[in-house]
Amino acid sequence: MKRKSPLLLLVLVLISLSACGSEAVSEAYTAAGDGTRPNELSRTSTFLTDDDLNVVIKLGSHNRTLPVRAEFIAPDGSRYATDPLDADPTVGEIVLGLDWEAQGTTAWPTGEWQVDVYVEDERAEQLTFQVQAAQPPAEG
Repeated sequence: MKRKSPLLLLVLVLISLSACGSEAVSEAYTAAGDGTRPNELSRTSTFLTDDDLNVVIKLGSHNRTLPVRAEFIAPDGSRYATDPLDADPTVGEIVLGLDWEAQGTTAWPTGEWQVDVYVEDERAEQLTFQVQAAQPPAEG
């Protein structure tokens, strides 16, 4: 009977474990715009007080449905949650966001914001961005 090297067994175990698990979120970024698809939005970390606030989430490889949601946190601590989305195994990229018009056209508070992305009710990503007041047009 041949005896296998413990190091070889350890390497095989590590390879099989890495194949089983991947990061729930491979990338996330904030984006402005009225679209519902990433290519309809503009990647940015600075929004105006009347912009839609969006986060684009690229999911890691998954073989089951993943519940995904986002929570936007204003500088004053106010929290705005998105509706959750169930991403089935064919979904690789999603957009979650807050529609400014749906908030009653009240301006978003200015300052530094945060958005937390949750996958299966665990925070998978945390991003910060700025909301700034629109500049009045230059006179001239």
